[in-house]
Amino acid sequence: MKKIITIVTIVLAALALASCNMDFYSSDSMTSAQLAENPSSAVYTTDGIYTLFKDRIAYKGQSGGESGNYYIRHYFQLAELRGNNVTVSGKSEDPFTEAYMYSEDPTHKNIYYTWWIGYKIINAANSNIDAIVPGASPLSDHLLGENYFFRALLHFQLVNLFAMPYAQGRDNPGVVLRQDLDISTTKRATVGEVYDAVVNDLLEAKKYLANGESERIKGNDKAYVSLDAATALLSRVYLYMGENEKCIEQCNELLAHAPSAVTSGYDFADYPTHTYDSPETIWCIRLDQNDDWAGEHAEASIASMYIKDGNGWGEHYWNENLIDNFRRYPEDKRFAAYFSMPEYKGQGYATTDKVTVVFPIKSDDKSNSCSDDFAFDCTQKADGSVTFIYQGKPYTAKPTIVNTYTEYYVEDAGFPGIKTDGKARVYVRPNFTRGKGVRFNMGGSYAIYYCSKFSYQDGLPMMTSPVFLRWGEVVLNRAEAYAKTGKDSQALDDVNTIRKRAGLTGDALMTSSNIKERGYDSALSCVLDERRRELCYEGHSAFDSFRNKLPLDRRFVGCHDWEIIQPNDPRIALLLPLDEINSSGIEQNRH
Repeated sequence: MKKIITIVTIVLAALALASCNMDFYSSDSMTSAQLAENPSSAVYTTDGIYTLFKDRIAYKGQSGGESGNYYIRHYFQLAELRGNNVTVSGKSEDPFTEAYMYSEDPTHKNIYYTWWIGYKIINAANSNIDAIVPGASPLSDHLLGENYFFRALLHFQLVNLFAMPYAQGRDNPGVVLRQDLDISTTKRATVGEVYDAVVNDLLEAKKYLANGESERIKGNDKAYVSLDAATALLSRVYLYMGENEKCIEQCNELLAHAPSAVTSGYDFADYPTHTYDSPETIWCIRLDQNDDWAGEHAEASIASMYIKDGNGWGEHYWNENLIDNFRRYPEDKRFAAYFSMPEYKGQGYATTDKVTVVFPIKSDDKSNSCSDDFAFDCTQKADGSVTFIYQGKPYTAKPTIVNTYTEYYVEDAGFPGIKTDGKARVYVRPNFTRGKGVRFNMGGSYAIYYCSKFSYQDGLPMMTSPVFLRWGEVVLNRAEAYAKTGKDSQALDDVNTIRKRAGLTGDALMTSSNIKERGYDSALSCVLDERRRELCYEGHSAFDSFRNKLPLDRRFVGCHDWEIIQPNDPRIALLLPLDEINSSGIEQNRH
């Protein structure tokens, strides 16, 4: 069979890649023989891999990298936008739209570039693994562990994006498994084979990182892979595999020496600006003002779609039901830290005693998507009900207590909102300045709620060092595994660890006696809801649902279809890039 398009010819000349004020050899520009002759060069080739996560690399004969083509940007978009947190306000020239709508195009750059650069990183790691002599020095062992980690991480991320979930069966087609430098054949391994290889690589990574040179990790800098990073990733992999006892074992190993911030909390508002040295972070990709994302290409950062400040586009908004999920507990520091209304550039909200009623409506007769509609300057009565005029007709939104929280419904057959059991849910919000705080796009309108979780490092609105692994996830990994092994009280203890550090106390904490009245049918559903809050916008929500064989409810405003996606829906697996299909002839998803 033909060689996979992602494996490029390893050139003899070392190309320089600049990152963090240092010149690194290109991570795939030296042969294994060259690395063996000059062991110190493994430092540069390994450091070069870190740059591949964040640099624009030319693809298919381009003279230079195309704007927006960064692995971490594509990964965070592909992972997060297929969940239930983000409202996309309309179709865009950026290819994220199709993936968000579960109708991706295999010729679009976010598909082919993610696949291509993913295997470029895997190939670079294979070159280093082949060349580095185990036990030669503490530093070489650490470098070897880092490369095993990279190979595991990329296989894991690719199989989760381009194949059906592990929970749907080990024998489903996975992705191409590259465990050495032999590229003579290209075929898809099974999902189970890929996962098994990821586990083996992470166990090897842990072994070598434990023996490695501590000076490789400088101070509080979380930009380098550590033993904790390999252990944290392994806990996630075991969780996805349903190996719950093994997940708990890895989490216990980590939490035995966790920083105090894991339980006492940290500055949520300041976290996006200091992820690279925060006690919450285990591993991130370090960005600084010398990276493209801080300069002319800042409009292509992760933040650029979440906030409209500086070079931002501001086309991704909070889902209304996620907002309500947080607002059940007003003292939750996380919501206050990451949620912002567009108060700059004249798009503020009115400070009056009136409210705005927001509700979904069908975008048009031919579409299954929904946009927002609004009733401004509404009156809220003493009993909590809200009266408003819409299209010349009076309506009343009545408050209803659902799982201890107030929701609002209009019970009127003439109301155009989308109804369930004869009632249309509406959202009561602070009063919009009429005509502002609303985006009009593609014949629809959308309430603007920005997310600042990827912004303001070094004072730059488009900048953060995106986090792949952090302590909050480790605690919730263990909580989920506890819940699945019948240890409900331990699971809820872990949930409360996360809630306490977010500022929640007293009745806001979860117990076995109060979770039912809050709408949870089990400790597991409570854990998963907490994961949604804690890890929102970090690329977990779709994986969390499908891993647990749960449907993903996407009945919310956006240019996607108003639908519930079942955990065995074949659309979950992204289409493989057409370039790969044409080059190697491997099997495509969804024939």
